[in-house]
Amino acid sequence: MKKVIILAALCLMGQSAWAQIRDFQTTRLMSTAGAGVASILSTEAAILNPASSAFFSGSSFSYQGYSTALKDENELRKAANDEFPGNNRSQGAFLSDHSGAVKGGVAYLTQDENNFEREKMVLHGSAAMGPSTAMGVSYNYVQDTLPNSYKDRHQTHHQMSLGMTHFAADDMILGIVILDPTRTNSGDERLIAGFQYTITNRFMLIGDVGTQYTKAWSEKYLWRAAVQLNIFSDFFIRVGQFYDNVTEFKGTGWGVAWMGPRLGLEFAQKYSDQIGDGNYIYEGESLVDTSLSAIIKF
Repeated sequence: MKKVIILAALCLMGQSAWAQIRDFQTTRLMSTAGAGVASILSTEAAILNPASSAFFSGSSFSYQGYSTALKDENELRKAANDEFPGNNRSQGAFLSDHSGAVKGGVAYLTQDENNFEREKMVLHGSAAMGPSTAMGVSYNYVQDTLPNSYKDRHQTHHQMSLGMTHFAADDMILGIVILDPTRTNSGDERLIAGFQYTITNRFMLIGDVGTQYTKAWSEKYLWRAAVQLNIFSDFFIRVGQFYDNVTEFKGTGWGVAWMGPRLGLEFAQKYSDQIGDGNYIYEGESLVDTSLSAIIKF
């Protein structure tokens, strides 16, 4: 009977034993549920749209860290003795320089999730193509360490991303990014377009829509939507929602941020629920990411 329960659990968990690690997200991206391809972001240019850094001046350093916990543990997980790993932590250090004609930066990321480990080094740059348009490119050196059950535990990938940001109007920004266009790691390729619309000085709408472009749109697609409310001059509240049929997660995010002239602090949480059998959690379970970051401008 115990073997039957374990077999049923393995079927329900889908690819739990071999699921890949999720993409790194900053505190800002968690607060908007990942939305932001068209947003003008300095730190996030390293991992989302590299073109946006072209519109900044000065330099900055950012530390990003988050942990992942399990909510509503499924009884089948207990029956299968499939304990959720307790060391799910990710960290990132981002250094940006916007002093030259070509603006960009470097980043170093580490992730430990579901007994998968990832180390990533990013180099990105962008340049203005005119007063309202910029293009950017990023290079990613990725080292993955898989669980002990794998024969080939160590894998290395060289990936790139191409992005464009365009100010369509004073209150409307458009963006597009192609992730891993050379398909160095099958399954990571994405085409994502987004917008950012400023309704008032204190209220902003953010939206993304994308696909895994090697598959049919109806099979592998994603969308993200968020709002940002500016309370006072330097305090922000963000709320977002996402549906990702590629990674087979859906959920919400929220966060708060204080951004001073030289120092910024952010806090966010993101909740992810299962919508298929291609991720590593059981039916009815949720992942809760809790993120904190600090930004220094100089």
